[in-house]
Amino acid sequence: MTVTLQGFEAFLRQVRAVDSDACDEAIELRRAIGFLERSEGRLVEARRMHQSLHADMCVVCGPDDEDTVEIADALAWIRLTLDGAHRETPET
Repeated sequence: MTVTLQGFEAFLRQVRAVDSDACDEAIELRRAIGFLERSEGRLVEARRMHQSLHADMCVVCGPDDEDTVEIADALAWIRLTLDGAHRETPET
């Protein structure tokens, strides 16, 4: 999974150099990277990726678009998970 994630990140850098973060190819790569990071337990990185992706998708596709809503749902899950992890950490 880590090798796949690294490959996607390298390809995204190439796409960004040629096009923009909001082109169809970059959006799909960012989506895939965010979900891979999430599945790897890298929730902070996944949240960062999904936040910027969601902002771009709201502009490009609209906030009610099915894919935009999917990213919003993923962000909500990540936030809940991270908030729960912080609550479970004992205070010192």
